[in-house]
Amino acid sequence: MTDKIRHRLLAILAADAAGYSRLMSVDDMGTLDALETARNTFRHHVEAEDGRIVDTSGDSVLAVFDTAAGAARAALLIQGELRERAEGLPQDRRLLFRVGIHLGDIVEKEDGTVYGDGVNIASRLQALAEPGAIVVSHAVEETASHHAQFDFKDIGEQRVKNIAKPVRAYRLSRPIDTAASRAPRPRGAASNPEPGRPHAAHRWRTWLATGVILVGAALFAVGAALRWQPSAPSVNIDEEVMARRALAVLAFNDRRQNPDGASFGDDLADAIGVQLQRNGMRVIQRSSTRTQNPAAPEFERIGVEQHVKFVLNGRITQSGESVRVATNLTEISTGAVYRLLQADLRPTDDLGLARYARLVAAALKARYFEIETTNARQPGREKDPVDAIVLALRDLDRGGPDDLQSARHRFEFAVNADPYSLDAVAGLGVAHLTELYYFYSPAPRDKLNLAEQVLKRGLDLSQDNPHLLAAWAEVLMLQQQPEQSLWMWTRSLEANPDDQGAHLHLAGALVRQGRFAEAEQHVAQASELRPLLARDQQWLNQVRADLAFAQQRDDEAYEILRNWSAAYPNSGRPYLMLAAIDALHGRMGAARINMARARQMLPLGSVAYVELVYPSSNPDFLAQRARLIDGLRKAGLPEGDR
Repeated sequence: MTDKIRHRLLAILAADAAGYSRLMSVDDMGTLDALETARNTFRHHVEAEDGRIVDTSGDSVLAVFDTAAGAARAALLIQGELRERAEGLPQDRRLLFRVGIHLGDIVEKEDGTVYGDGVNIASRLQALAEPGAIVVSHAVEETASHHAQFDFKDIGEQRVKNIAKPVRAYRLSRPIDTAASRAPRPRGAASNPEPGRPHAAHRWRTWLATGVILVGAALFAVGAALRWQPSAPSVNIDEEVMARRALAVLAFNDRRQNPDGASFGDDLADAIGVQLQRNGMRVIQRSSTRTQNPAAPEFERIGVEQHVKFVLNGRITQSGESVRVATNLTEISTGAVYRLLQADLRPTDDLGLARYARLVAAALKARYFEIETTNARQPGREKDPVDAIVLALRDLDRGGPDDLQSARHRFEFAVNADPYSLDAVAGLGVAHLTELYYFYSPAPRDKLNLAEQVLKRGLDLSQDNPHLLAAWAEVLMLQQQPEQSLWMWTRSLEANPDDQGAHLHLAGALVRQGRFAEAEQHVAQASELRPLLARDQQWLNQVRADLAFAQQRDDEAYEILRNWSAAYPNSGRPYLMLAAIDALHGRMGAARINMARARQMLPLGSVAYVELVYPSSNPDFLAQRARLIDGLRKAGLPEGDR
């Protein structure tokens, strides 16, 4: 598939929240709510000015407009609305944005992403703005200065990072105050009437005719929506998942007689709480539990008052020159206590503290998987769509052909119960992709199309969900769009930096693009965050074997594959590569035996199938793929339907 790239002249708006990290440390949940509200404000005014939101990664917003005036007008309205919303809050609690606007050349790809100096300049101008202010380039000022509603103040030439020439910058002010200008225009309406406009009576007739057409179109759209729109959800799955995992993080009980710092137990709890929130978990504010005695917390009262199901706490003891930290999870309803992690730390080692918090988050994810699977299997819960997702994830982890079919059916049941559930839609897309990658699909290209359709539906619901972004990145890679795919994986990991599966699948994509050093880095990051689920462990084996084989370290790859087959004897995938390496090195007896095992477990495997799941645009990797295919052919793998 050839990428369609266009060079365009657009107005680019770049915005970033000021002091976001500080606000998160003060009031994380309140800041997240304010950020979501601010994003809606951006979206509303950008679309009203015929603009388009391109990206909302982290606490930033990137949008493009056909006109500089439209971008400036949207920016003023956005800043005015955000300023009004913040007026009732203390100065140190206000979420304000810096905004930069530039009019310049950009590169626009088929998927709508934009790149180039124009984007970079807008981003640098944004950094020059004060919180709540707007800074624009000379190109914007020159184009829009004839509009009376704008006031530009020259702030001189600015040298900005990675841009060779100085950029003349202006501060845009004078918010629009008239009622007419505050009302958002319909999408597609003209910004300014042109000279020689039609007579009022003619305009009235035109508007009436247009209105009839629009009403008809709206009725048609409503009819179509009623035909195709699913029924109202019986449950909010994503909210219920969050509620079931809600937890309180308490200060750790510091058992040292002469602690180096009395606040280390609090610091440790805060670091873990922030990490869990970054991973998408619901953690109540630490201020709600500060009155608890770390040595004897009242778990039941915390559960009732804070509406949480779990409590995370721990103990700190002296261990030589370090301290030993043990972290536990308590399930309030049963009183069950689970050890999550124990390690030695130095209280002054901030990096060690951050690493410990990441490992706790990974261990908590694995423990939730075990607890929820056990609960979901209880009698009478077969029709619960949230439990269906839990059991579907268990089926995905098992990975057999019947398991994956069961996973797909469970996700479909959940989607029917709640068509707006991101967890259900993302899971269904991943189930299709897993069947494809495991060589279980009789029509792999049709399976890829099914995954694409499901995930597009998910991206219509949200373009910020890390699981949807990671799955969509996989689709893009299989569709031979590596640059867009790698960028999408980057976005996914920005949203959830500790997603082991995303790190491993990105590593696999980097291997296929010949970027071995980067792949190794992501393998190391995923490996550090143990324990790994079974499906992630198998993908880790696959990536490590691919890495070694692509660099012609066949003996190393062979050893990885043998260990993989020993640990997961029901997986046919390692036997394919074992057979290929045997054949390439003249061990035809072993090649035939391993191929027979692969064919027994993966009867749908073929040369064409292997080529589909190893896409690449990198000549070096394609040469190694050709070597793999040669070995598979010699070992007896059929060609298949191309």
